Amino acid sequence: MIELDQFFADISDEIAKDVSDRASLQDLEHRFDLSLIPYHSKINSWTSTIPTELNDVFKETFNFEEELKTNLAKFNTELSGLECKSSQRESLSNKFVQDSIFVVLSNRYFWVLAMAYTTAPITIHVVTSGDNCGIVATPKEIFSALGVNDINYQSYLLALLKLTDVLVDYTTATVINQSIGSENSASPNYTLGLINSNIVSKLQNGFSLLDLKNDALRKRYDGLKYSSQKLNKIVYDLSLRNLITTTADIL
Repeated sequence: MIELDQFFADISDEIAKDVSDRASLQDLEHRFDLSLIPYHSKINSWTSTIPTELNDVFKETFNFEEELKTNLAKFNTELSGLECKSSQRESLSNKFVQDSIFVVLSNRYFWVLAMAYTTAPITIHVVTSGDNCGIVATPKEIFSALGVNDINYQSYLLALLKLTDVLVDYTTATVINQSIGSENSASPNYTLGLINSNIVSKLQNGFSLLDLKNDALRKRYDGLKYSSQKLNKIVYDLSLRNLITTTADIL
């Protein structure tokens, strides 16, 4: 009887420890999410800025990569000191990396777009080629910037798919903002629809080459085709109204 009591006492201790571990992990995750709020707020402000005005914004905007590298290292160090299951630690670490990747991807997208709108014709490289910085940062560029040695392609791809949602939202917001009081006059800002449609189309073609066995990736990829359809509809509508008059080369 005593042995049975001890057996259940041990189980009770393990349950209590697991609850305590989860609480510590949830607190760390919450604090990490709070640390990224300023960056997400900045990204949201960019989505309300028309492309032709982005360059003025980026004259006063610093690159986030070094700050994010320091922030990620800080939280991963704290995570390594927590007592928890290895699977729990790995899951939260991957979240830290994925969320940081998304901010870096967004920062790169808007920065390259801002620079592209200062030239004529508008020329954008999807990925870095030689001295030409790509509008979509590659896994190697991202993980190097964040100071992470092992490239986690799943985290990168999930963050990249999240970025496509930003492209759709930004295109929609730009068309609305440009249309207000413009009396249906053509503008370089409408070309954003064509740019983002091309970028998402290229990403969709790339994802179609992958064998996506991860459930989360497959689900997000299914949403990519709807993003592509939304952008194509926007471009089609703008074309019917002859509002896209500025050319853009997407390489």
